[in-house]
Amino acid sequence: MASADQSIQLNSEAAVQRISVWGQIKINLFWFANNFHWIALLNVVIPAQVAVYFGAAHKDLNLPLVVVWGTLVAFAVNPLTGSISDYVRTRLGRRRPFMIAGAVMNVIILLCFALVGQTFIQTPFTHPSIVVMALLFVLLQFSNNISNAPWSAIIADQVPKQQRGAASGWYGLMTLLGTIAGFVVAGAIVSYGNNQQVTSAYLQTFAHETFVFYVTLAAVQAFFVSLTVISVHETLPQTVIPFRAKEFWSRFKLETKKYPDFTWVLITRLMVMTGIWSINTFLLYYFTDVLKDSTASSDVSFKFFPIVLGTSLITTMLGGALSDKFGRKIMVYLSGAMMTVTCIMFIVASNLSVSVAFGAALAAAGFFGLGYGAYTSVDWALATDVLPPVDQYGKDMGIWTAMGIIPQVIGAVLGGAILFFLQNSGLTPNISYSILFSVSVILFALGTWFVAKIKGAR
Repeated sequence: MASADQSIQLNSEAAVQRISVWGQIKINLFWFANNFHWIALLNVVIPAQVAVYFGAAHKDLNLPLVVVWGTLVAFAVNPLTGSISDYVRTRLGRRRPFMIAGAVMNVIILLCFALVGQTFIQTPFTHPSIVVMALLFVLLQFSNNISNAPWSAIIADQVPKQQRGAASGWYGLMTLLGTIAGFVVAGAIVSYGNNQQVTSAYLQTFAHETFVFYVTLAAVQAFFVSLTVISVHETLPQTVIPFRAKEFWSRFKLETKKYPDFTWVLITRLMVMTGIWSINTFLLYYFTDVLKDSTASSDVSFKFFPIVLGTSLITTMLGGALSDKFGRKIMVYLSGAMMTVTCIMFIVASNLSVSVAFGAALAAAGFFGLGYGAYTSVDWALATDVLPPVDQYGKDMGIWTAMGIIPQVIGAVLGGAILFFLQNSGLTPNISYSILFSVSVILFALGTWFVAKIKGAR
């Protein structure tokens, strides 16, 4: 005899019809805009702003001071808004109202960022300015993640289990395309390189570039969110969850013994994404400090990441569909291996001549793409395969989303601390970055090991 939880799950899955390819694309359009948004900001624009506004000498320490607090807010917002969306019943559905509200606030904050450079030109670069940047970043994370977590549940809402690998592949593709677009657009608009002389003329140019970038980013976000809201129509589930405050807050308890597979998925995601963000957050600085690149923002955007795009397309396009047939775990194992090779190549490149090291870094981009594509193609499907059998997808996927956000904090703090203290201890940037990449290897190894413990997914 089925339990109440199992009955809810069976009823929910019975109501889910097969979804067309176009339907899967529409569901995942938001992830293009979202990754465009965050990759451009976290990997190019904000690191460049920190180095220009607050000085390059302590950029490794100042960057975490700007981004950590907002990321911690996002960690809390995701499961909370995701869980609230499970209870919502509106004409627009459960998830879309959150996407609209979050997007409106997000666009407003981006426009505030567009204006902040004008202020920095006219005032001294003091520590309260870091507080202003950090506060705006808190508001940005808060607004964006109001949309993010509820929409993460949409695959579990609308896609039947046998199609989730393919749907996750589209998620991975949109993630990848948004990532590349973010790098390309940010690199094309914002200029920053090794030993950049922060003159009055350069500040004027830099402020104009960042203004144009943030306005562009706001327009992209508004367009894709509007397209998603208009094109995707939600079907409300037959089962209605009554809201009870005590029960609501108790849902946030992670029942590791009752649902161990979901717990291992979260831990795997935490390890792998921390390894990725430990590299991504400081990639621009690696190009300036180790490769001595005078056009770092451009080269990262137009040389490094086009290679990432080419190789990651292979594993992204094939990974989701193949995982439906052969299992999800093999793609995570492939990702761990490729990411480890990437780190080893960066370590080797750090100890070569500058000209040779640049070529080695571009070669590493190929392996990074293979690993990144393999992981993102099945990451979502792996989580939805082992969701606890109750109609709480918003809450559970909110927790899952949070496990992709908190690595941004850990990666920024861990990487910033390693680079700052090692370089201030007299070690060269080459050695400091080699140690950072070695730590990332350990994180990828742990993520690969933990996925083997998942019993409810192949």
